[in-house]
Amino acid sequence: MKSFFRHLVLLASMQALGLSMAVAADKVVEKPVAADTPEKFAEVAAQIRKEMGVGGRYEYIHTEDKAKADADLDSITAMLQRAGSVSAMPQDARLQLLNTQEHLNGILTHNDRNRLVCERRAPVGTNIPQTTCKTVADIEKSRRESQKYMNDHSNDANVNAAAMRRGG
Repeated sequence: MKSFFRHLVLLASMQALGLSMAVAADKVVEKPVAADTPEKFAEVAAQIRKEMGVGGRYEYIHTEDKAKADADLDSITAMLQRAGSVSAMPQDARLQLLNTQEHLNGILTHNDRNRLVCERRAPVGTNIPQTTCKTVADIEKSRRESQKYMNDHSNDANVNAAAMRRGG
């Protein structure tokens, strides 16, 4: 019995080590947006818009979140162009800029393809819950593949049902 628990602890620690090494290699960017001057921010905004495209860090961003992110990028650009820099802004404009940046950072961080999502539940056939972790990209790829499979095979089900009605 002691041996079983020793092996279980060893296995869990190896998994945790492997997971931490994988996460360290491609970490989630905590604050993707930081605005200082219009010129610097133009580069940041262009990079974020590129990353929201196919194959980018924020590829799996939902349409409504993408629209909100674009609106925030435009809003920050306008605020910086009006003032010239953060240091030249009045206090209330700085506060508005900070809130807009935080909103945008929240959207981007939540939709980062490398963000780890963990859940704890019992697999089918057992009552012992297990923790599984996947990245947003893995979850979205799996969801899309499942949807494609269902779409591809729904026609098969309709054809088979029609054949059974004719034959029966």
